[in-house]
Amino acid sequence: MNYISKIAVLGFTIFSLTACKDNRIDSAGINAENPETGHHEEDHISLTQSQAEDAGLTYGTFGQEEIKIPIETNGSIELPPNNMASISSLLDGFVVKINFLEGNVVKKGQVLVEMKDPAYVRLQQEYIGVYGRLNYLEQELERQQILNDADVGARKNLQQAQSEYSIKKAELAALKEQLNYAGISATEVENGKIQNRVYLRAPFGGTVTSVSAHSGEKVMSGQEIMQVINREHMHLELQLFQKDIPKVKKGQKVMFTIPAFEDSPVFEGEVSLVGRNLDLDSKTIRVHAHFKEDELLIPGLYTEAKIMQDSKKVRTLPTSAIVSDKGTSYFFIITETNGSEINFEKVAFEPGIKSTDYVQIKNYSKVQDTTAIVVKGAFTLKAVMNKSEGGHQD
Repeated sequence: MNYISKIAVLGFTIFSLTACKDNRIDSAGINAENPETGHHEEDHISLTQSQAEDAGLTYGTFGQEEIKIPIETNGSIELPPNNMASISSLLDGFVVKINFLEGNVVKKGQVLVEMKDPAYVRLQQEYIGVYGRLNYLEQELERQQILNDADVGARKNLQQAQSEYSIKKAELAALKEQLNYAGISATEVENGKIQNRVYLRAPFGGTVTSVSAHSGEKVMSGQEIMQVINREHMHLELQLFQKDIPKVKKGQKVMFTIPAFEDSPVFEGEVSLVGRNLDLDSKTIRVHAHFKEDELLIPGLYTEAKIMQDSKKVRTLPTSAIVSDKGTSYFFIITETNGSEINFEKVAFEPGIKSTDYVQIKNYSKVQDTTAIVVKGAFTLKAVMNKSEGGHQD
């Protein structure tokens, strides 16, 4: 039994030695087939001059670009209160006809809605009655004045005539105002022309944005039938945080988009008014900006905007110098050149303004403005570094 165990142990030992030898041969073969592309430490890599040239690396330093740094804000498209009108009747009545639909353009004074109701006729009849009575009282007042001047009539009769005349005059004035509110001409009523319809007209030129009634419907006094807006003074109403108040002034350019639009175009505007009342809850003030008329823009749309500050020079690098890894942006610098070997270091930074050609370099570790930076071939260098990291992990 002991003899058999010794043979088994001896066999296992020989097998293990053979496997280790094969493994060393395989590793040597891999190294022979894949010569070292560069010495690598974390965030550092070394290449020979020849390897750097083959990778197409070129070098430079930080650039200085004059750009307008934006202040990001948001808000909505609004209209002044006087540019929105709710079309309604001051008297109850039935809708006879609606002359415009939603989206139609109207001119000032055009008839939007026609209405009728027996009450309109009764109002005009009442006006004519009071108007006639007032004419009589006026003549009676003149007669009593003559009698009083001649000491023929009693003074109390003159006083009574004056009182009745004043009361009817006030009553007529009130009825006349009611007719005006309804759009009925008091002068025509005085001439005996009674109309059984009331016409609601556009208070200004603009666009019909909604229609909320239909023909034959009974609408109450003050009930909205239609809404009309004038788009001429449409503007941006932006919310600006208190920290940015000193940076914004009238005349600055505003670039804004509509997030609700797929692939929203960029619209341009200009700051027209900076508010001076701080909202204590949101810690913001209102900023008004005007923009050019565009059919796509309608009141109520949510906007994201950038208010462009005055130009200033900032430190930049070309986009070809920038690489990203797990949400962090980097560029490569040369830390040392030792003979034919070049040592590179990956430096993290906070990007600022981006364009198709360059990226603003905001916060970064201590790198001198004269430091040599890889301005072209950064992606290749990153690939070499990733490959080296993979080799170490294996």
